Amino acid sequence: MLCFWINKKYVTVLPNYTLPLLFLVKIAYALFFLYVYTYHYGGGELTADAGVFFKESVTLHNVFYASPYDFFQFIFGLNDSPELINKYLESTMHWNGGERYLPNDSRHVIRINALLLFISQGEVVIHFMIFSFASFIGGFDLFQWLKKKSNIPPLVLLSMLTLAPSLAFWGSSIIKEPLMVLGLSLLIRGLFDEISITRKTWRILIGSALTIAFKPYVFICIVIALVYFFVFSKLFKKQWLALITYALFGITVLVGSGYADKAAYVIANQQEDFINLRDGGLYLHGDEEHYYYIYYANRSHFSIENGQATLLKPVGAYYLKKNENHERFPIQLKEVGTSYPVHLTLKESGSKVNVTLIKDDFWQMLKNIPEAIYNSFMQPIPNKKSSWLQYPAFLENLLYLFLGLLTFFIFPKTLPLKEKRLIITLALFASFIAMIVGWTTPVSGAIVRYIIPAHVAILVIFSLKLDYSKLKKKWFKA
Repeated sequence: MLCFWINKKYVTVLPNYTLPLLFLVKIAYALFFLYVYTYHYGGGELTADAGVFFKESVTLHNVFYASPYDFFQFIFGLNDSPELINKYLESTMHWNGGERYLPNDSRHVIRINALLLFISQGEVVIHFMIFSFASFIGGFDLFQWLKKKSNIPPLVLLSMLTLAPSLAFWGSSIIKEPLMVLGLSLLIRGLFDEISITRKTWRILIGSALTIAFKPYVFICIVIALVYFFVFSKLFKKQWLALITYALFGITVLVGSGYADKAAYVIANQQEDFINLRDGGLYLHGDEEHYYYIYYANRSHFSIENGQATLLKPVGAYYLKKNENHERFPIQLKEVGTSYPVHLTLKESGSKVNVTLIKDDFWQMLKNIPEAIYNSFMQPIPNKKSSWLQYPAFLENLLYLFLGLLTFFIFPKTLPLKEKRLIITLALFASFIAMIVGWTTPVSGAIVRYIIPAHVAILVIFSLKLDYSKLKKKWFKA
């Protein structure tokens, strides 16, 4: 029997083959991810964000052989000067991503992969295995807590927390998600498990650091949700009244402080950036500080050859600030025969999602909440143009809806007030993630990745609230 170290005592709960077997399944997810983004999408070469992160980590790793001093300046973030970046990393897209409202979390993924290259010697499978192990440890740590609270069988519970399809798929990649899942899992357990102060503290510190490093907005969402848990849920016995007060307080603070307009501006510009990616198009060099962006449908207005786009007939375009894409102005390119250097050519996305434009309007952003949550938890909805990869994600969404029905309406567990407050807090966190994803992401292929933090919270809710003993008695009678 496998022994787990809990409260300084060994407790046998699972057969000794369980963890190795589950981790082998997790590795299978990693290999499937590698196959999809190498052969299904990449034509034999690792592509999309995973491929770009790996290539940029190789570029950073090679800095070590040119100058160990400069390499460790990049690793520890000691020198972010444009001169040093342009000397070694000018060709990078994620590292040299320009100004952002939140810290550049992509750099941390590149740093980790660059360091792992000293071990892997370029074998990307090793990177996948290590990242996959990180998210597996996160699910296992949540299991250590939830098995004390849930009556779901230990093997089922652990499998659910580590092998839920989207969570396991994206958590087995070499991008941000695996380390974010580890950080979020440690943070949730550190905040809510009844363990010693020492064990709480290191989980909260490490979990916070990892969550901030790899998904800063996830940390912001959980902090905002914790305001409800530690303040508003304690002010009222009736939690619906606490929720209403919490929502009104939040809106009042945002509007009164002036942050409402800033939040709408940030979200709206992120939305417009994703719409550009969704619709595809041309990014042409305009001047030292700006690009011209042309919709994909208007590419026929240019003759493109040898990295130059020559205007054949007048076309509408947008004037975008380089390295930011937040300041944009509609213009008309009229000088037929003028050639522009091509910065980037993007194809239309095959998994478009229609979204209502926010246009820097805070109240419109609030009106879009139902649409945002629906898209986040229901996309992808298959259609005639759907890839076969969209169907498993859609079926998983239906499974979550079914589990939600079982958990809250058919076989709910009666919980003490503290755990009710905890469930509402996690539901708020999942809702905030869904709002941000739904507001900003008009591509279903990206939604299924970005919604992963909400899936972690939802699985914890199912674990706490579902009364498996009632379900077993009703559906699994001998």
